[in-house]
Amino acid sequence: MGQDGQVTVKKQRPVNLDLTTISMPATAKASILHRVTGVALFFALTFVIWAWSESLSSPEGFEFVRGLFTGFIAKFIAWGTVSVLAYHLIVGIRHMIQDMGHWEELESGNSSAIIAISLSVIAAILAGVWIWS
Repeated sequence: MGQDGQVTVKKQRPVNLDLTTISMPATAKASILHRVTGVALFFALTFVIWAWSESLSSPEGFEFVRGLFTGFIAKFIAWGTVSVLAYHLIVGIRHMIQDMGHWEELESGNSSAIIAISLSVIAAILAGVWIWS
């Protein structure tokens, strides 16, 4: 505290703006990606709702949406949406288990994060095989 009762703050703080030098544990990466996939799902949901609405509007609308999903871009969007959903679901379940008091230690938390990310990669590969077959 300063003489006038105010909190004094050191002005010259070290700042690391080079994000490539920061090493985050798997738990941090899983948590950040969980938030990012939540935002991605929000935006993907607009496309999904539109496609559902259009496909249910009429037989012509259904054929229009069906035709859209035969192109590469639409298949890529569908694959991305399913992959993001799978990651968000798997890591969300991991977070729920942690909320119940499990996997809170450093070692088990990192292991569960690595397993969740690995399962998500496998789910993304399987989704790609399913969509492009």
